[in-house]
Amino acid sequence: MKAKGCLTAAAGGLIGLVVLLSLAYLVMDRERLVLSDETRAGLPGNFVALSDGVTHYTLQGPEDGQVVVLIHGFSVASYTWERNVPALTEAGFRVLAYDLYGRGYSDRPAGPYDMDLFVRQLDELLDALDLRQPVDLVGISMGGYVAAAYDNRHPGRVRRMVLLAPQTESIGANASVSFAVMPGVADYLFTVYILPFQLVEKKGEFAAFGLPDTWRERYLDMMQYKGFRAALISTLRTLKGDPFDEYRQVGERDVPVLLLWGDQDQTNPVENAPRVQEAIPQADLRIIPGARHASPYERPEAVNPLMVEFLR
Repeated sequence: MKAKGCLTAAAGGLIGLVVLLSLAYLVMDRERLVLSDETRAGLPGNFVALSDGVTHYTLQGPEDGQVVVLIHGFSVASYTWERNVPALTEAGFRVLAYDLYGRGYSDRPAGPYDMDLFVRQLDELLDALDLRQPVDLVGISMGGYVAAAYDNRHPGRVRRMVLLAPQTESIGANASVSFAVMPGVADYLFTVYILPFQLVEKKGEFAAFGLPDTWRERYLDMMQYKGFRAALISTLRTLKGDPFDEYRQVGERDVPVLLLWGDQDQTNPVENAPRVQEAIPQADLRIIPGARHASPYERPEAVNPLMVEFLR
């Protein structure tokens, strides 16, 4: 009887745990909306249908200006450039900012979210907008990796590049990330822990710079649309190339490169900057004092003049 009672208690505890975990998932799951023509009707910006889905973008500045394309990082969207676009357009550039697939208000195709997908998206977007002349690419973090890959696969279409703390490791390569994206646990972990506590709440650090926390609000907004966390998980599973393979190819050509890095970057420490500069010998390295990983958002007063000067 005693053993039976223990088994009953264990079963009850297990059922209680399952119920608790299920409730946590239901409460924390923000993906309740579907991106469609109806939902996009009330969203800002522009939309264009490409072969893998609809892409959200903005195109601002004089029509005869040199085109500058802004490519955001792993889990954010084009809103991260809101403190840089005005400075670039005022300097006479025509600025294209867009959401990578799976992010922002762009579609969340089934994947895989590999480099082929991201390079194809950018190439088709430029064609769809009839931007035929060589463009300047500005990429931060994973966006820097995408910029380098695009330049290598479409030589002649890139005039200059600005790389801001570009990705230096194979994404999803470390053991903790490999566990987090395992089938059966990835969706749950991203819903109840990784997204709400690792990727959203830490954005509040911008308060240290006296900036309004619009980043967090924008992040929570794009999290509402189904397919967001699946896109991040797929990216971590499939975008596993070595970024330095791309950087070395860029370094073998004569594309001018400006390399910007925050000296307080904890996501991709500034100690990695010399490695990127070694791979791209023509890169002009500038360190942004006091800036962390999101230097163009945190310190636009320092980053914007450097970008404008270089792109001119």
